[in-house]
Amino acid sequence: MIAARFKLGDRVRILAPKASVFADVEGIVEEIKQNPRNLTQLDSYTLRFNWGEKRVFWDAQLAPVGDKDQRH
Repeated sequence: MIAARFKLGDRVRILAPKASVFADVEGIVEEIKQNPRNLTQLDSYTLRFNWGEKRVFWDAQLAPVGDKDQRH
């Protein structure tokens, strides 16, 4: 299986339309579910936010923190 793009504990930024409540919000990777067909774009990541909430996002919705210009 191909390695996931992010690992547990990584800080990532959400790539979402500016109208989204999660646009440019950062979270910490708490769980990774890799796609069984090795499609990393379809890996899902559970993120924990600094206010305690957790949400699931797809790989294509995320960027490493500090990479403000990256868009998929």
